[in-house]
Amino acid sequence: MLFLVDYEKVGNAGMDGCDYLDAQDHLIVFYSEAKKHMEQRSLENITASGCTFEICKLCKAGKNALDFYIASRLGELIGEGYEGIAVVVSNDGGFGAVRDYWEHRAAHKRRILLSSCIEDGIVSGNESNERTRELRRLREKFAIGEYYSVYAERMRIKAVLQKLFNGTQYENKVEEIQNMLEGKEKSSKVIYLSSLHLFGKKGGLEVYNKIKASDALQKVK
Repeated sequence: MLFLVDYEKVGNAGMDGCDYLDAQDHLIVFYSEAKKHMEQRSLENITASGCTFEICKLCKAGKNALDFYIASRLGELIGEGYEGIAVVVSNDGGFGAVRDYWEHRAAHKRRILLSSCIEDGIVSGNESNERTRELRRLREKFAIGEYYSVYAERMRIKAVLQKLFNGTQYENKVEEIQNMLEGKEKSSKVIYLSSLHLFGKKGGLEVYNKIKASDALQKVK
């Protein structure tokens, strides 16, 4: 994907999602002397991503000057043969005209997205890849109360396991044991087999028997 960032308009907030860039992306940051600082974490995430990274500083201040820079550079890249999705990261609604031109008026149509940050652009691009699926998962909304109930139960189980295996050779394996107990359809048979797989025949049986004998863990068995 191609990202053209109107940094003067969006600032650091527009860089949200730059940690999801990859080597197939092309990022161009357009900025001016008035807004020339970016958070170090964003710059480090960009360079670590392996993406093609460019900057373009405004030569002379003027009304909508960076907007014209962005529109010109986009046209230049498309003219050079770019055919992928392009995302203009800006809060300026005027870029809607740029999008409409390339999607409806140009002889060779191109898909142009408008976004307030890089992350929104990735999600709107709706590509069939792991980063898009991961971002959609992270952006799912949950009822706070229901989420907290799951969290509280997990903390309860963790406390029980820590007490149960304290002083044994498995006291540093509580997280692994808890992960073994959680999830859908965790029947006694599945837990038993998982325990044998993780800790061997003798150790697995010992862990399983401790869990089975614990009244406080009956809910997860």
